Amino acid sequence: MAYKIFVDGIMHLGDIMIAASIFPVLKKHHPDSEITFLTQAALAPAASLLDDVDRVIPYEYKSGGGALGVWRMAQKLRREHFDIGISVDPRERVTLMKWLAGIPIRVTVEEALGWKLGWERHFYTTDVSLSGWDYFSHRRSESFQEAMKRYFHDDDKTFYPPRLKPSSEKDLDSVDRLLENASHDGPLIALCVQTTGDNRLKEWRAERYSELCDRIAEEYNASFVMTGIEAHRERADEIINGTHHIERFISATGKTTLPELIALFRRVDALVTCDTGTAHIAGAAGCPVLTICTSAWPDVYRACGENCRVASARVPCTGRANCRIMKTCNKSDCYDKLTVDMVMDEFAKMMEKHLQ
Repeated sequence: MAYKIFVDGIMHLGDIMIAASIFPVLKKHHPDSEITFLTQAALAPAASLLDDVDRVIPYEYKSGGGALGVWRMAQKLRREHFDIGISVDPRERVTLMKWLAGIPIRVTVEEALGWKLGWERHFYTTDVSLSGWDYFSHRRSESFQEAMKRYFHDDDKTFYPPRLKPSSEKDLDSVDRLLENASHDGPLIALCVQTTGDNRLKEWRAERYSELCDRIAEEYNASFVMTGIEAHRERADEIINGTHHIERFISATGKTTLPELIALFRRVDALVTCDTGTAHIAGAAGCPVLTICTSAWPDVYRACGENCRVASARVPCTGRANCRIMKTCNKSDCYDKLTVDMVMDEFAKMMEKHLQ
């Protein structure tokens, strides 16, 4: 039977890619279903690139307000006659929205986020439990997928990474032109060295990135392509200029659209990145990813692809609440104690698997 399935995820870009791990399970059990995804308006173009999403509804909202907007969106959804509504991040507004829209089956998988719902659970017909699941030893993408499997009573233990739509020939050609001067003697490694958020401790030291690139260049005969938006150019240039192998770098900073960035990840051999949404985009594109993870739980936030690893100092307070909210933390152990040797060790393991 074909179902109209509505999924809401008013999240950041990386979170959207992580939560997209529910879509392979939905398509497995309802292959003829139509999946509609509600996301922040600014992220709708990215969400539309997910392979199992048929339609995206962009949602403009104001944090802490906008009751009239919730009502209007609920009426819009009511006219769509959805059969199932699923929340991957069940905030108050989307919880009430689905209930007001009269969607008959309303499911939440919020335990994949590591907590339980309060009063909102009374507005869902199913609140999927992850009882017995070790949240801290699994990627968040695996937790989302496990919750969806439990909803369907599916005992399959295989993890199916979220998928992105195939890149167009136009985007692949554009990337090929960008990379035409790259050396072909060794692997081509993409780099992402800055986040778009305000947590600077996620970004590791520029001089350590430079040292890391030198070691990768010398041990693997590698070349590099620096990614990022235009606002990241200053830091990217600092890292490139701090290396002994400037000639091995191609700068793509500010030069790619999101579809072109995805195409780039399908051309390079691996991505080395700070803890940001780019890691999860690359993983969903099928690129091996090494995430340099400082304050966040390394095992939880490892990228969602098949050959993805994480480097972390794993200090005692890694992932604690005061680390996730940096304004309340006056330490930097998670940042300072992550050495180049630690990152190189994980890089070697990733490349060993990639080059098999």
